[in-house]
Amino acid sequence: MTATTVLILSGSLRAAAMTTQIASVAMMAAPAGVATTLAENLNALPFYNQDLDTDDPPAAVVALRRRVVGADAVLFISPANNGSVSAVLKNAIDWLSRPRNAAALQDKPVALLVTGHSTDTVEAHLDHILTRAGATVVPSADRALSLRSFDGKQPADVPTVIDAVTSALTALAGAA
Repeated sequence: MTATTVLILSGSLRAAAMTTQIASVAMMAAPAGVATTLAENLNALPFYNQDLDTDDPPAAVVALRRRVVGADAVLFISPANNGSVSAVLKNAIDWLSRPRNAAALQDKPVALLVTGHSTDTVEAHLDHILTRAGATVVPSADRALSLRSFDGKQPADVPTVIDAVTSALTALAGAA
């Protein structure tokens, strides 16, 4: 049996970002039968501009679209930025939602994790954006990871983080 491939998008560009640390936990804690990779260089994506979204879009866009199309599923991990999804993640979703009805995200199983101090609106907003982009949002047990629960620990040392990423990856494997 072939492993389910899950591409992970971290919604922060900062080197030591909590979302990227959680992505690392997901890659280390992936259940049997799930192969994970991290989409890198989201900072190379220009802001979405329909004038650039032609038959010859920017190379970074082509590369990301190919990676999403080639994956069985996608895990989005977003920080809570001013009560919403990070700009870098929203921009990636905008590129992946085009062209309509033939987009990389069209009918793609996706799961989401949100981290921060106030995650409620971010979780709902990301769910809404991904659904509107044509993705199939797969429910998983824990989607909101409050930084308060980390108690100063690294994500790899927080059981709720491990449980959340395992739940999300298992749900994606079941949906792919």
